[in-house]
Amino acid sequence: MPKSAAGLAPDPEALRAVLESFLSECQEPRLLENGQPLLVVDRRSVQFLPRGRWLQLEAWDGDQFLSRRVTAVRALSRHRLELTVERFGGKAGTVTFFDAARPANVALRGRSLRQVFGETFRGFLHSQFAGWKIEELSSEPNLQHSLSPAYPRAFLKRGGTGWAAIAAAADSGIDSMLAFGLIWLDYLRRREPRVAIEGLALWLPAGSETATALRLRCLDPSAARWMLFRYTPEGRSVPLDLADFGNLYSQIEPVRERNKEAPCEPEAILESQVRSGIQALDATLMAEPVYAQVPALAAGTRGILDLLACDRHGRLAVLELKAGESVHLPLQALDYWMRVRWHLERGDFTRYGYFPRTPLSPAAPRLLLVAPALEFHPSNERVVRFFDPAIEVERIGVAGLLHGPLKVMFRQARAGQA
Repeated sequence: MPKSAAGLAPDPEALRAVLESFLSECQEPRLLENGQPLLVVDRRSVQFLPRGRWLQLEAWDGDQFLSRRVTAVRALSRHRLELTVERFGGKAGTVTFFDAARPANVALRGRSLRQVFGETFRGFLHSQFAGWKIEELSSEPNLQHSLSPAYPRAFLKRGGTGWAAIAAAADSGIDSMLAFGLIWLDYLRRREPRVAIEGLALWLPAGSETATALRLRCLDPSAARWMLFRYTPEGRSVPLDLADFGNLYSQIEPVRERNKEAPCEPEAILESQVRSGIQALDATLMAEPVYAQVPALAAGTRGILDLLACDRHGRLAVLELKAGESVHLPLQALDYWMRVRWHLERGDFTRYGYFPRTPLSPAAPRLLLVAPALEFHPSNERVVRFFDPAIEVERIGVAGLLHGPLKVMFRQARAGQA
């Protein structure tokens, strides 16, 4: 196939020869147009029909049908072909044929799926924010500001008022969406100082909303308004009442002896340092007992370790340890904190033998985020600012992961807390 075909304008017959040659070499041909579902095609489901001076492209995949006038070959490589086309009404556009069997096209396929869901998200926005203008809708990555490509995000505006919005596709990482939504809200408020960004609206697939709803109930209602929607596979969007999500499922087990092993993984080294030097971390905490993963939250799969300690006055302290940068540290810490508070209110820690020599205070637990000083993600502080003021949060940076005494490099309480 000649690479000189790139930039080729019809002669329809020469153009058709290029297109058919490309398809014949594809193992798993796909057809992508921005905002449209991805079409799975083959040589029998694609036609190139000469129409005078033009070449008409027609393709179908089940009930999906696409018809475009091809005006030129925009770009051509061995495994990807971009065409400049005209849509109905003469509007210019681009369609791309690519071979899904080629590793180089994995990212393209993922981008196409995000674009399709982005258009579904657009429909949700029009439905729930009638009369608002969608100033921006994107799923492009922005590493500088920690904006993820995994979730389409939007900026809505009406007059001098705005909303941030974000959505999760059914096959995306649901639990991570709120963190990126808060980062997006904070980013818009800094970027658009003349617009009052009222709050954050979130869309989740039906059946996956409970964890996010519980987190939202722990955020500051004076910092922003929070709206949560669930959507069905049929594309119906329904607003949810956060007050309906008061129940929390959590379990703890009676105290057990913990097998001690020589630490070798970074989180295990950090845990060993914190356990042996917890009073260097915070002089008010009792040196022992210190419990791990109570209640259990599959910390190993999250890459974060949870510790539970107590100060001399019986107030609990939740410690979240992370050996490397993590956008998710604050909200995963919040998951653990809310469960510890839930069990505390029910007297479960005393009932099951935790802190046997200390009467526990009913005060809400403190939350300490612990990581090497240079390993806090830049977004962590911004996310913590949205926590309910009743949650006392402190970030503590320690020296590098060395086998030896714990050394605190900095400590920083959230703004507004002593």
